[in-house]
Formats: sequence, C-alpha cells, structure tokens
Amino acid sequence: MKIIVSTHDSLCPIKGGGALRTLKCAEEFKRRGHDVILIAPADGVCELSGIRLHWLHAPRKQRSQILSSLKFNIRLLRKFLHVAGNTDMFFVHNTIAAATLPFLRRFYDFKFVLDVTDIHAEYLAAARRNLFERLMTPLIMRLEYWIIGSADTVTVVTRAMKELLIRNGIPAGRIQVIYDAAEVDRIPTDKEPGSGKNVIHLGSVDRQHGVELLISAIPMVTAARPDTRFLIVGGGRELNNVIKFAEKLGVRDSCVFTGYLPCEEARAYLRKADIGVIPRRDELPNRIVTTLKLYEYWAARTAVVASKLEGISEIAGDGRDVLFFRAGSAGDLAEKILRLLGSPELTAALAAGGAVTVEKYTWAGAAVSIVDAALVSGRPA
Repeated sequence: MKIIVSTHDSLCPIKGGGALRTLKCAEEFKRRGHDVILIAPADGVCELSGIRLHWLHAPRKQRSQILSSLKFNIRLLRKFLHVAGNTDMFFVHNTIAAATLPFLRRFYDFKFVLDVTDIHAEYLAAARRNLFERLMTPLIMRLEYWIIGSADTVTVVTRAMKELLIRNGIPAGRIQVIYDAAEVDRIPTDKEPGSGKNVIHLGSVDRQHGVELLISAIPMVTAARPDTRFLIVGGGRELNNVIKFAEKLGVRDSCVFTGYLPCEEARAYLRKADIGVIPRRDELPNRIVTTLKLYEYWAARTAVVASKLEGISEIAGDGRDVLFFRAGSAGDLAEKILRLLGSPELTAALAAGGAVTVEKYTWAGAAVSIVDAALVSGRPA
C-alpha cells in the first residue's frame, strides 16, 4: 500500500508528543513493507528514519489559532493534491492536518485513518480568545467532530476521549483506544546528585498545561524548604507570562526556565529532579488525555504529582505510581510536593511503581496496535 502519514506537529526537530507518536507509526508502516511518505513540518529535512518527507512550515498559532491552522491547511492541501490520486491510505495525527481530507474523498478513493490525541476545538473553547475566535468557536467545534466522524477508523488515547466522541455522534465501532507510550530505551533513568531537591515540569508551556498553578504553589513549598528548585523545561505561548508571574510572586530565583530545547536535551533534565509535576486544569480537553510527560516521568524513574483527572486516572493509581492532588488547588499541590520532599522513601516507591507501569506502555506495543487498527479498518457504509 502507498500510505501518506501527516501531522501538524514538527517531526524535525520533534515538537509535541503527537510528533513522536506519528513518527513511530510511520516507522511501523515502513517495517511492514508499505510505501510510506511523510508530509509534515520539518526544518528542511527530506528523509526521516529512511522515509521520504515532504516538509512544510508548522502552524505558528501566535495571533490566531484559527487563521494559523487555515493557512497551514492551504499549504498542506497543495502537498496532498500531488499524491491523492495514487494513495491507498492517509494516516493523519489530529484534525488540524486532516481538515481537507473529507473534501478530497469526494474526488479520490483512499482510506482515511485519524489518530486523535487532542480535541483542539475543546482547547479553543477553554482558552483566551479574541473576538473572531469567540465567534468562530461553535463552527470550529462542529467542524472538528465532523472531520473525526468522516474517518474510517479513529484511534484515541483514553476511554474518556472515546466516550466524548460517541456523545458527539461518532460510531463506537470505528473508535479504538490505544494509549500513548514512552521511548523507554532513550530516557535516562539515573539521577544526578542533588536531584532530591528539584521538581520538574517537562514539556510545553501553553495555557492548558497549568504551569501557572505550579508557580502559585512555589511560595508555599519554599517557605518550608527554601532550597527547592523548580525546573520548567520547555517553551510555549505562555512561557513569558509564566516567567512574569514567578517574578511577581518573588520566586523567580527558585526557578530555572530553559525555553524550547531539542527533545534529547529536554529529557536530560529528568536526571536533575526526583519529582515531576502535571498541573493541568480541570477542563474538558484536559480530562480526556493522559499527556506524554506522564509516561516519560515514569520511564525516568521520577515520582509524579498530578492533577486528578479522568484520563490520567485510567492508567495511574494514587499512591501506586502517582500522587494525585485536587486539580486547581495550589495549596494541595504544594502539600503533595512537600510530602515527597520530606519522604525519600515515598518518592522512591512512587518512582518504582511508575517504572513498573510504564512497561505496559511502550512504543513497541503502541505503534503496532495503532497500525493494526489502521490496516484492518475499512470504508464505512
């Protein structure tokens, strides 16, 4: 089969958990002998993992997420039109890169498989929006679920996400739940001296990630343990606001802000901290995901403190491989961090529990399952 694999996330350098998931699936398609072409953002690279890559610039999402996504899809459509006539399958990660495919299917015969790790319109509804975005959100919401419903097969990352899609009219028989995973063989498991005093947030710093809640908890933590350091590893649209908030609270000196780093450099910071935090808000789009950082914390033998959200609760157990706090409560987050800082035994036990759990969520298994679902699927009647 000739298979086009696409995403809006950058594959080179890798930015976002969706990029890694997409690349792993492309590699699995190729391993099975299919003719695979990647069409995705990359910095001028024409081949990845021995797979041809037609690159384009990623959506920037700086001024308007909607306009940025629209311009991206116009550029992407030009790429798709060159290959649609002799393509057997489009395998696409998330709807931002799939917006034109329901229309292309009116003219070309191909299988459409959609791998969904985020419902972007739900994030838009929960975000700060300009007037244009507020007016357009209901339409974008309907459009996204329509795109998902037009796919032959949809793979999602939690049961909570599957249930949401069913409530929005997508037939249950087309949806398969396949959780995210970790590159367990590429994530450091050793810790540097002094890591017991450090807390890390690994990954993007956008509104949905709730990093400002972690900043709100820092004064309460440092009042009891002033030598604690907070490593904010990654960049994003909210990074400057988060830095300003840390300065306002007087905790800037307790923080390290790295900005965007290449994947391997960012993961290296996992050696520097025994505690990893997931402070996501209790909002619909956050409840239906798990987040890649959870798996990477576990793979790095890092104790996890996380908001108690539905998706994460599907795979994590309080006191077993995660310490839950009340979502949105900076005080409860601070209390849980202090509990771990004061108990190396509990920290080690959670880290060990996570190391056991993550063995069930590796790309060797997840990519195979996603590709199996894609290849078995057929056109709906």
